[in-house]
Amino acid sequence: MATQTKTSGFKVVLGYSAFAVVALIACFLLTFPYGALRARIATEGLKAGYVVRIDSLRPGLVGLTARNVKISSPTEPLSAETRAALLSGDPDQVKMIGAAELGEPLIIDSLFIRPSLFPLGAAFHAEVMGGELKGVSGGLKTQQLQVRLDGLDPSKGNLKGFSGLDLEGRLSGVINLTLPPGPAGANGKPGEPDLSLADGEFSLDGQNLKLNGSVPGVGVAGSGPVALLFPGGLPAVPMGEVQALIRFDKGQGTVETLRTRSDQLELQATGTLRLKQRLQYSEPAMDVRLRVEPELVKNLGTAGLGLSILPPDKDDPKFRAGRLSGSLGKLNFLPKR
Repeated sequence: MATQTKTSGFKVVLGYSAFAVVALIACFLLTFPYGALRARIATEGLKAGYVVRIDSLRPGLVGLTARNVKISSPTEPLSAETRAALLSGDPDQVKMIGAAELGEPLIIDSLFIRPSLFPLGAAFHAEVMGGELKGVSGGLKTQQLQVRLDGLDPSKGNLKGFSGLDLEGRLSGVINLTLPPGPAGANGKPGEPDLSLADGEFSLDGQNLKLNGSVPGVGVAGSGPVALLFPGGLPAVPMGEVQALIRFDKGQGTVETLRTRSDQLELQATGTLRLKQRLQYSEPAMDVRLRVEPELVKNLGTAGLGLSILPPDKDDPKFRAGRLSGSLGKLNFLPKR
């Protein structure tokens, strides 16, 4: 007579539980609103003046992973058709738009985002420019932004195409800002976080930095007096060590440290940086001291000769004195009065 075996109760419960979890995960992956999320990210990016595109977006158990994220800054206003394609949430439509209209992108290899409780918002970890960028952003009314940069290589991630500057070296730093809401809208709801009212600090440490040149017509070097002095692009400039520390109070930044030093160049700056809602419109007002060795003066060509019109610094005649103004997107550098 054949014997019958009875499955123990805990195995039945375990089996059904495992099936339920697998089914839940499968349904979540299949029904997750990828398009709506892409559209929301694109909308927030356009508000800040940037185009954000994501090649791959996948949810996980505790967060989301995006790969090959592209952030660009268009030089001209986008057409209605382009805006509609970006806000559609359809990656296939976005792939049809070229860099000529959207601008060259800064590329983030991967970006992982998960919920955060302190502050209430989102924590993130990105692999970008051969290094890491991690932090947290959130808050109920006041937005907190905490970011740490570690081992970034500016020669990677298409920073050259995005900014116009061909840099190499290593960068690390910290961004710690508190952004209060802007003026309330007509419906009485609090405004968006306002960068122009931010409190906090920004610090940067660069090692073995070298400017190998620039892309003509792109970024800071492609406009204003820099473009006039270097129509063919910037020459190579050894920057060496770079250190910066700026503290902000209600959007007004005080430059406590801003200097670069190599065997051919030494630069020191003091003054202020007034933040605007869009970072590229932020306004520096800084006194700059420069010491350039003859070899570099020769490589700078006409601009090197132009250094002679800068007056000697009152405290140290070995330095020349200038004034940096304008905006971060269009800098002006003139002799100090």
